[in-house]
Amino acid sequence: MSSYHLIGHRLCPYVQRVAMVLSQNGIAHKRTDIALDAKPDWFLALSPTGNVPVLVVDDERTLFEAAAICQYLETITGKKPCGADAYDLALAQAVVAIGDKLLSLTADLIYRDLSESSVDATMHQIHKQMSIVSDLISPQALDADRELSMLDIVFATVFRPFALIAVGLNRDLFAGFPGLRGWASDLAKHETVRNAVPATYYRELHEFIACKDGYLANRLRMIPQDNIMLASPSR
Repeated sequence: MSSYHLIGHRLCPYVQRVAMVLSQNGIAHKRTDIALDAKPDWFLALSPTGNVPVLVVDDERTLFEAAAICQYLETITGKKPCGADAYDLALAQAVVAIGDKLLSLTADLIYRDLSESSVDATMHQIHKQMSIVSDLISPQALDADRELSMLDIVFATVFRPFALIAVGLNRDLFAGFPGLRGWASDLAKHETVRNAVPATYYRELHEFIACKDGYLANRLRMIPQDNIMLASPSR
């Protein structure tokens, strides 16, 4: 029986992705979270890129990059990541790539956008990518007992921070996309998605963003955590 050790960060969307695949497949594992701004030497010795997540298999073999780790985990459980049909599988993988673009744009809002005009440009790109996903995907209502696809798992991590970003910027990231809003709402209620982050996720995310230098950070610093009311997107 192999052993698995997931090393990550409590808020990282890519770590959440791996955590959901591990949980959904009932794979027992150890979890260690590190600070991204003070990565320990033992972690840097394990991670070729210096990034999370890292999965250590049998205390000796190391995998990195969320997509590769998830593919490995799906393979050892005998599953295809997004379904049996070759076309549907390829399309889902293409939309996953758009999900990764959305995560990168969210990172721009958190780390790199220093002005309102820069935020406007990033929000325009987010809207553009959301429009593409909305045109390609018609999500069905998600039963709480249904197993998540890799597409569900990726977009659960894409959508999760939108509630806090919406409060900070006073903008609705789902405006014009009722199908994606409903999908996000269903995903937020799913036990596998909920359990992939700590119960204090939004408080921790607020603290994480507010200590940065960007426009979003400045906006969130003006809103005390106790005054933030976050509502899950509803159908």
